[in-house]
Amino acid sequence: MSYDARSLNLLRELTVSQHKLKDQSTFFGFLWSFLNPLIMVGVLFLFFHHRLGEGVDHYGLYLLLGLVPYTNFANATSRSMRVLLTLKPLTKEAVFPKELLVVSSTLSHSIDLTIAMGFCFGAAYLFGVKPSFSQLYLPVVLAVQFLLILWVSLILSCAFLVARDIEHIYQAFLRVLLFLTPVFYTSSFLGVGLARQVVWLNPLTHVIELFRTILLDGAVPPGARVIELVVINGLLAGGALRLFKACEPRLAEYV
Repeated sequence: MSYDARSLNLLRELTVSQHKLKDQSTFFGFLWSFLNPLIMVGVLFLFFHHRLGEGVDHYGLYLLLGLVPYTNFANATSRSMRVLLTLKPLTKEAVFPKELLVVSSTLSHSIDLTIAMGFCFGAAYLFGVKPSFSQLYLPVVLAVQFLLILWVSLILSCAFLVARDIEHIYQAFLRVLLFLTPVFYTSSFLGVGLARQVVWLNPLTHVIELFRTILLDGAVPPGARVIELVVINGLLAGGALRLFKACEPRLAEYV
């Protein structure tokens, strides 16, 4: 679906305003958005580095590259799920494509992820990981993460208006998702059983693995795998957008 220059300008303004609405608009709120995953890294490193981190080079950085994308996914989808209700006057009264509210919310969190990855890049340098040409692939992986968050957010934003209790269910799901994502353990730790297959079906797993391949290993990710992730998440985003547009005429009734 194409948008004119007016819609794109509106998307830009919505993205800026939503980024300012978050606690990142204050210095300490901005600082906390990075301290939070760093504190988690410290806790997980303290408890797991002797067993789960055994044989993993730079386990602290390994944790950081798992927690940052996971935290971004959890925060972005949770906030985007509520965006139609949070911006109720725009949802109910203004005439414009309402999916722009969800897209702008997702983009505002993508800004945070981009900045966080810059800090991860600096941390990798401090850990002794040398810069490499593979890091040129980072924007592609950031785009995959954006598409993943977008299609999940589009679906959740519609479902939330119809059934508000889904927010509590989703928060419980996110707690489970932390253990279904290789944040503090490696995929090899799971062996070859059902647990490994379940974790491998988690799309966030593949995004995190790409970040680690690029920043931690300094290796170029397999081109076919990157293309596959872009295509799959792109198709899912397109399908979620069609679903959103089908629900859009009745959104105002549920706000």
